[in-house]
Parts: sequence; structure tokens; C-alpha cells
Amino acid sequence: MNILTSNTSARTLVAALALGFGLSAAAPAQAYTVSGTKILDDAGVAVPLRGVNWFGFETTDGTVHGLWARNWKDMIDQIQASGFNAVRVPVCPATFRGDGSPPGGVINANLNPELVGLKSRQWLDVFLTELDRRGIYILLDHHRPDCQAISELWYTPAYSEAQWLDDLDYLAQHYSGLRNLVGLDLKNEPHGAATWGTGNTQTDWNLAAERAAKRILAVNPKLLIFVEGIATNPVCSGNQGIFWGGNLEPLKCKVLDIPRNKLVLSPHVYGPDVFNQSYFDDPSFPANMPAIWDTHFGQFAKDYPVVIGEAGGKYGHGGSPKDKVWQDALVTYLKPRGMTGLFYWSWNPNSGDTGGILQDDWKTVWPDKLALLQRLWDGSTTTPPTNPPTTPPGNVTATQKINSDWGAGYCSEVTVSNPGTQPVQWNIQLTVDGKINNLWSAVWSQSGTTLTASGQSHNATVQPGGTQAFGFCATR
Repeated sequence: MNILTSNTSARTLVAALALGFGLSAAAPAQAYTVSGTKILDDAGVAVPLRGVNWFGFETTDGTVHGLWARNWKDMIDQIQASGFNAVRVPVCPATFRGDGSPPGGVINANLNPELVGLKSRQWLDVFLTELDRRGIYILLDHHRPDCQAISELWYTPAYSEAQWLDDLDYLAQHYSGLRNLVGLDLKNEPHGAATWGTGNTQTDWNLAAERAAKRILAVNPKLLIFVEGIATNPVCSGNQGIFWGGNLEPLKCKVLDIPRNKLVLSPHVYGPDVFNQSYFDDPSFPANMPAIWDTHFGQFAKDYPVVIGEAGGKYGHGGSPKDKVWQDALVTYLKPRGMTGLFYWSWNPNSGDTGGILQDDWKTVWPDKLALLQRLWDGSTTTPPTNPPTTPPGNVTATQKINSDWGAGYCSEVTVSNPGTQPVQWNIQLTVDGKINNLWSAVWSQSGTTLTASGQSHNATVQPGGTQAFGFCATR
């Protein structure tokens, strides 16, 4: 296994993506907004976030993990095939600002030859551009200031608030061209010295989040602001067994001065595999959990979108035998309350206290974890727009190309072409093999082996001699 060295293909890839200040997508970036408890795209369609965390860019490795064992695009294929439509990407400043290459042994050059020679910031650009191209929603998470440890506050003795704000400003502007960048998670897991509503500008996370939101929205008003909770707090908080980033209770006393149409609450919630809180040993467990979750974050789900930024555990594959009971109870709690937006921790199996969606071979998924998430997300799909096309459908042709095939399933890209002389809004039917479990860049339905698909707001019209594209993954 050898690490990346410079070659022509890497330089060509970087140039082709126009890396520099502001990446550009094939279509204009979406303007995401909040209406009540819903996240909407710029067509007013609800955005379901069925997400997973894929970590590594927040470490000194400077890359998502697992590329020593797999090709990166194959991993994305599998993420989509598993039913995820969103990825939370933890990052740290040295990765997105730095010129260093990922260290030896982290990326297998034989499996990932197109990444040879890329610096960490270039590779992050390539990675996010590919997620965006596939229609995967992206949440960027400022995870660690030094790429090594999660800090209590948003600043440290070696990393000032001014640097933090500059870095958030940079991320908001540099990635402003990514159509599916939903928002920025301002700081991962405030805890320890972090407070809320005390009036102390040095420790009040709510005030820092307001300053950050103002800075971000000034340079990129299309993004949403994801705000995590804290841990214990000296005011307006019961402080009952709270995980880092999980305590939003003080919001009831000190509301965030962030535009409501841009604000998403994003607490973290974990079970006994991460830490055995006393309430996990209560004789009434897990029946006692809804009241605790209500206190920590659930009470706000009537007024705000609450998207869980991290939740997970080993689910009975090692660890505490109570963890499966806890995760089952969490899904039972979240779904009827409308809190179906969630980023599972993690795709990676090398998270010591939680494991991942992938098993230790970096290839096989845990089917019971996916079944659990499917229970949460069943019925949580994008609603097709009700307005009919303003331009009548015309004659188009569609060609299907399988990009990835692993026997039990596959991912395919469909190109819709207009051979005519007038612009048309496309609507097609295809025969497909198996049941589609994820489809992007189209409004669709499936009946038996027939897929019916039409364009979304950004790709509904095919110009004369032009093409549009969408993709899907299916299980045979």
C-alpha cells in the first residue's frame, strides 16, 4: 500500500473541477430555507435528510477513512444503495486550508489512482463535488480546531474565535457553488466550559452561534445554519445525563437570534455504548427515555426542524446489550414526532465505541442497522411538486449505464437526450431490474419493473440537442 505521488491525471482532475475560490456545479446552488419544522429546497419541496457521517477529513489523515481498503466511488455507490441521501462530512482547518498530502498508508493508490498527487484541500474539493454531482445532500461539520481533539469551546489558546469565523466564512464561500450543500454545522459538540444564556460572551455558545450565523449568511445566504446543543449548563437546565452537544434545553429561556427560516437544531444523542448514563440502569428503561429526550431536545420539534447530527452504537454487535434496546426506542420516539432527519454515526466501522454501518471488513453492511433506519425513514420521501409542467413533454430518448454492480444490487446513470428542435420537459418510462432504493435528480415512482421519472426544477427542461441526467441504485 503506497501513498499518493504526483501524476498528470490528478492535476487534470483538479483543473477540470476548477478548484480555487468557489466550486461550481452543473446547476445553480439551491437556496435552502426552513418553513415551520420543514427544510425546503428552492422549489419549495421538502428535503428529507437520510444521512450518515463519514469521518476522516477532521483528522490529521486528511481524508475520509477506508480508502486503504476500497475505492472511494465504490463506497459512495454503496452509501446510496444503502438508502442514504445525505452525508455529514466532519472537517478540520488544516484539511480544507492545507497543502499537505494525506500521509502514507491512508489511501491505497492502486485502488484510488485518480487521487494520486492531490493535497488534502484539493481532495476534499473533489470528494464534495462528486457527492454533489450525484445529488447527495451535504452537511459540512467544523469538527476539530486542531484535527486531533474535540474542543470544549469554539476557540482554544491556539485557535481564536476570529480564525473560527474566518474558516466558516471560507467554507461558506468556497463551496457556494455546490447545489446540494444544505448547510454548515458550526461547531461539533460544545461541552465543558460551554454555556448558554448566562451573558458571558467568552463561554455562551448561543452568542457565538449567532455571530457565526451572521457571518455565514452575509456571504452565502443560501445555506442553513445547524446549531448543536451543549452539555451541562448553570442556568435553565436540568443537567440530567447529557451527552456532548445534546442539551438544547436552555433554548426555552434564551432563544437564538438567528433567522428562523435559516435555523436547524442539530443535537447529538447516544446510548450506553458511548457512556452508561444512570437512566439506562433505571428499572423502567427504555420507557423512561421519551421524557428525557423531550427535555434535552424534543420539546422544540413543534417549532423548529430538529435534525439529529449524530446517533449510533454497536446495536448488539459487541458493546452493551442495552444499546439495541436504546436505538429501537429512539426510532420509536423520533418518527411520530416528525424528527426523521438524522445522520447516523457512522459509515466507518473504526469508531471504537459505536462501530459503523459497515462491518470491520469495510465492505459488508450491518443489515439490521439499515432496517432500523428504514423504519425511521419509511414514508419520509420527497413529495413531487403538484404543478404540472408548463411546457408539454416532447420526444426524448433515454440511455441507461450501470456504473457499479455488486450482484445483489447496482447503481445506474440515465441520460435523457432531446433530438428535436424545441426545448422539452422530459418524462420517461424505463424497465429496471430490481427495486429502486435511492434515486436522485428526478421525481419518480416505480410500479413493478417500470420506472416513471421526470425532471426536478433544475433539470426539467432538455434543450434541443442537449441532455439531462439522473441516477438511481436498486436491489435485485
